[in-house]
Amino acid sequence: MFLSFANRFRLSNLIANQNAINIFRYANVNAPSSQTDGETKLNEILKKRFPDARLVDVKDTSSGCGASYEIIVVTDEFAKMRTVNQHRLVSDALSKQLPNIHAIRIFTGTDEKQFLDS
Repeated sequence: MFLSFANRFRLSNLIANQNAINIFRYANVNAPSSQTDGETKLNEILKKRFPDARLVDVKDTSSGCGASYEIIVVTDEFAKMRTVNQHRLVSDALSKQLPNIHAIRIFTGTDEKQFLDS
């Protein structure tokens, strides 16, 4: 009984602190020391393609083997563009690397708050 109460308490704290957790998740978005080689390479390519981007985040979601990535790009260049066209620009920028990647999740927008508060 106590264990179930403790688990619910931890879960409620996690839900209550979700915004703080998301801020910590993206606090070191571009910290190259914590990135894998694949993350660094993709990050550099995207920064060259979107030099005015306020947020470029590449996370290797395959435990470091480089098979799948989660990519976030926030720039004003995407204003008044449909999401599919935003994703197409990111995919085109990474066209030479895509044949070596098994899965990719792309998140784009013009307001970084939607990624920090989600």
